[in-house]
Amino acid sequence: MNIFQLPYEARLQSWYDLRTQLSGSDTQTKCIEVDKWWQNAPLVNHHLHILDQDNWPDPWELLVENTYCYVARALGMCYTLSLLDIANIELVEATDSQGDDVVLVLVDNAKYILNYHPNTVISNKQTNFHIKRNVNITKTITTIG
Repeated sequence: MNIFQLPYEARLQSWYDLRTQLSGSDTQTKCIEVDKWWQNAPLVNHHLHILDQDNWPDPWELLVENTYCYVARALGMCYTLSLLDIANIELVEATDSQGDDVVLVLVDNAKYILNYHPNTVISNKQTNFHIKRNVNITKTITTIG
């Protein structure tokens, strides 16, 4: 069963369990597992706007709303990675090699690229993407403490 189809309490517990299981893992493992967990979120076309950071939900609100577009899913990944003590996180709007718009999470100077396709965290290369906008998420991430 997809965790995102279950009640809020189950999603919250699963998200907590994910972070607990990964707490001592290396960055690569954290990135792979966080991407894998969030890739299960069912997507809608539009929910959050990339430039409307003042209205982005905190991670608990994100799980309560349970509505995910590419921006919302990337934001969930950023929150999760931050709570796993990963500091070098970027959120970018980009175009892939086929000309499709994507919202990516880059970790460790784009060594790891999340929120593209399932099971592709390591196999992507930043050269496959044209970065259109880098979104400064420092303020958003630091508010979750």
